[in-house]
Amino acid sequence: MVRIKEDSPGRSVKVTKPEMARKSQPAEPEVSAGASRLRRSQRGRSARRGIFATILIILLLGVGWFTARAALVWLNIDTGSGFLATLFNIKSTKLIGEEDGRVNFLLMGNPGGMDNDGPNLTDTIMLASYNSTDKYLHLFSIPRDLYTNLDGYGMTKANAVYELGDSKFSDGSGTALKTFGDLLGVTIPYYVKIDFDGFKQAVDELGGVTVEVKKDLLDTQYPDGNKGYVTVDIKAGTYTMDGEMALKYARSRQSTSDFDRARRQQQILVALRDKAKELDLLTSPTKLLDIAGIVQDHFSTNLTNPEMGRLLQLLSDFDSTQITNKVFDDSPAGGLYGTKVDGLFVLKPVGDDYNKLKEMVEAALATTMPGTEQPVEDAVTTPLKVEVLNGTNVTGLAGKIAATLKTGGFDVVKTGNNATKGFTDSIIYDGTGGTRPNAIRQLVELTGATLSTETVTLSAGAEVRLVVGESANK
Repeated sequence: MVRIKEDSPGRSVKVTKPEMARKSQPAEPEVSAGASRLRRSQRGRSARRGIFATILIILLLGVGWFTARAALVWLNIDTGSGFLATLFNIKSTKLIGEEDGRVNFLLMGNPGGMDNDGPNLTDTIMLASYNSTDKYLHLFSIPRDLYTNLDGYGMTKANAVYELGDSKFSDGSGTALKTFGDLLGVTIPYYVKIDFDGFKQAVDELGGVTVEVKKDLLDTQYPDGNKGYVTVDIKAGTYTMDGEMALKYARSRQSTSDFDRARRQQQILVALRDKAKELDLLTSPTKLLDIAGIVQDHFSTNLTNPEMGRLLQLLSDFDSTQITNKVFDDSPAGGLYGTKVDGLFVLKPVGDDYNKLKEMVEAALATTMPGTEQPVEDAVTTPLKVEVLNGTNVTGLAGKIAATLKTGGFDVVKTGNNATKGFTDSIIYDGTGGTRPNAIRQLVELTGATLSTETVTLSAGAEVRLVVGESANK
């Protein structure tokens, strides 16, 4: 059962089968000829964004460049002239950074709408770095509480960078590109920004998404968009979520870690992809154009039309399993710690050394495992099962590390003492047969352990053994 409690006396709502609500569109008021021309111009730009976003969805579903083009021809959308001609007839267009082997994008999601608290505060911030040589995509999630330097202003939280850039410098996106590029030590020429109203409406237009909730989720302080809170209480189980509930599930973080939150966001994206495949959108032009109409008013980018086309072309050749992800957080391998500045909770780099974040990004971008990367959905929906054994004489060390792993999203199936002691460093024994490289990489990052090539007999239900060494007690 999914339960949403309004924080007002006597109000409580239980939701078991979410309704797929749609908002009716108001009639257009009469306008002057000049205003009409302006609206047509704005509508044209909006429609271009909607078509671009829809093609992007098609390609991310793994359909392919030529299939996407054929689909649009089947939809009676002209691909030989005007805007779409610039998308499909690319010739020599190159993206900034492509010739050097790497194209960087800043992905931002914000609440949007005047009914939300801080509609321009950026709730989701990600660096997407595409290796155009090896066809690898690296994703770096930047927490909204990260204490960040904004040139011409001072220190602020990461989620306020876009809003401050917009209000003080009249350039929210440009400010965000420079600020987060400086923060992570990379040049970010492009951005894509969406708001959550578009996300919710797209989910509803698809008829909801099927999501398996692995463990109970309780958040008593989820913003209600009216300067108050609602309680989100989702029990473990499988649900068909409407847009509103899917957004709550993806955004909630009050009672869980940012690791869990990032995991849920990935899970929702996979659910969206699965639903789109289930509906076979390419054989439903009406549904496809409905979604384009929804997305167009909730999507912005600084990509030119030819650059949009080149990006779509690159994505058509991209193997969606070749994705690595990194979440900067306050876990042992997350690079950050929580503190307070002027009474506000913020995250800072360990040792207050911002160069550490740049080093982490540089190291991640230099690491690739061609052909062995695990599909993102597997790493997201199936927590790695770990047995944790104490390889030292420090009492309780295995339990301490096990608690950290649970917070990081791992499934600890056993704790105990290792048969032999005297381990200086922690060792990981991988029993997955190479099928869980993403999850193993996350475990290495979280624990700082060394990955062994030795084969051992694992306890029942375990995929991996972690023998904890003395270094874990520091």
